[in-house]
Amino acid sequence: MSTCFKYIILTILTTSLSFFVAQKTNNFCFIAKLKSVENFGQKLENSTIYIFKNGSLIDSVQSKSNKIKLRLSTGHIYKIEFTKKKYTSKHVIINSIEIPKNKSIKLKADISLFEAKSNWKVGFLKTQPVSIANYNFLKRKLEWNFDYNRSVVEKIIVATIKN
Repeated sequence: MSTCFKYIILTILTTSLSFFVAQKTNNFCFIAKLKSVENFGQKLENSTIYIFKNGSLIDSVQSKSNKIKLRLSTGHIYKIEFTKKKYTSKHVIINSIEIPKNKSIKLKADISLFEAKSNWKVGFLKTQPVSIANYNFLKRKLEWNFDYNRSVVEKIIVATIKN
């Protein structure tokens, strides 16, 4: 009887473990370095990063250094907003919905913030991301849309040119 009981317990544990593994979401790593435009790309320290998942704020991080490393789960749309007092905030969108399971992914970004000026027309940055990342099935990696990023950078340049 005790051998039968051991098999029943073993079966229950195995079934529970397989259920847990099947429910586990895949994670990916997002690494960002913050830089200052005015200081020619030098480190920008003491900033706040807000993390939104599927439109809801899930966390905020006070970063004393210029580098932040986040472990995010696949299957979601993330908005990562970079802020610092007296600087113009920027955000990126990361679409992790289509990342395949069992895929180890790292995504890196250099984010440059600039000091806010009242005569610059950069209000669009509150709603428009500076870059968007999607999973590329052909290259089998999560990557930034550099064409989109270039268009936003051009828009920022036009908005900050003195008349």
